[in-house]
Amino acid sequence: MAKEAGRIQHLGFTHIDLKNYLRTKRTLEIKQGDSGGVLQYLQRMISEDPHFYYAIQLDVEDLITNMFWTDGRMIQDFGHFGDAVCFDTTYRRHRDGRPIALFVGVNHHKQAIVFGAASLYDETIETFEWLFDVFEDAMMGKRPKTILTDQDQAMSAALASKWPSTYHPLCVWHIFQNAAIHLSNVFASFKNTFAAYFSRCVYDFEEESEFLDAWNEMLEKYNLQDNQWLKRMFSLRENWALVYGRNTFCVDMVSTQRSECMNVVGKHYVNYKNNIVEVFHHFQMLIDDRREKESAEDFKNAQSSPIMTFPLEILKHAVAVYIHKIFALFSEELRKAIESKSEGGSQLETSDI
Repeated sequence: MAKEAGRIQHLGFTHIDLKNYLRTKRTLEIKQGDSGGVLQYLQRMISEDPHFYYAIQLDVEDLITNMFWTDGRMIQDFGHFGDAVCFDTTYRRHRDGRPIALFVGVNHHKQAIVFGAASLYDETIETFEWLFDVFEDAMMGKRPKTILTDQDQAMSAALASKWPSTYHPLCVWHIFQNAAIHLSNVFASFKNTFAAYFSRCVYDFEEESEFLDAWNEMLEKYNLQDNQWLKRMFSLRENWALVYGRNTFCVDMVSTQRSECMNVVGKHYVNYKNNIVEVFHHFQMLIDDRREKESAEDFKNAQSSPIMTFPLEILKHAVAVYIHKIFALFSEELRKAIESKSEGGSQLETSDI
């Protein structure tokens, strides 16, 4: 805002004024009746599921600020599939205007699954630190090996403080969106050529030296050596250029698309008219729907076997051990390997497999 106004003195309000305004504007205080309804709902869930977990943070006036909840199935799923997690707070769809944060992963069918959810008062470092602490406690001390987020600075600071050993790649979709904003004149002047250069730096290279050469070539070609946004992005390159994350397990996730897709699905269940108590009930319907889809895939795999596209011994073994989705991915990789040339220049023989 200070940039837009020219200088901070031109704003006409202080940081404290801003915080007070946001508190009033968002109407973040939960009504007393809602608080009782929330606690009643949470206690009922615990009676139905002994492994249901929730945490509530109160402010100095004993009003509910932040809430996190997960159930026994989500905790179990995190034990199986929680090495890589997507996390974002872009979904704001209930009446109080609070950000709803989802911890999302990928199951064995490559379907998006939810590990936990939170309703947040704000998006400060302190709030995220509290959230990561209670999430780790709910998951019995297990942390994700990789957590994918957007470029939120408060979130990044909290992750560095609480989960320093967790790899924290930035969402490449957000990288491109921000590039389009900060480099709009470059994109406009050079049409698709600059976009292609930038995309190569994000996706294409196997060796760091190749990435560095391509990056410097891009800066020189488009006279961007002094661009401050690119300088900052280069300092963060290990968090977004895929060449630095090739050895890190991330279930093929390079963006927060999983979370965003879950947000789109969630709009069919939760809307801005819902109060916080209704959010819990509607959110549970979303979870039930996702689990029904997973059960349908489980049934499909129990009743049939994947179809081999060509008869190879390795595929015969893969049919016996892989489910349909993973077998299809494996078959595609095998096909690429067979069609590619070895370093010596000869075709890979199918008899070798």
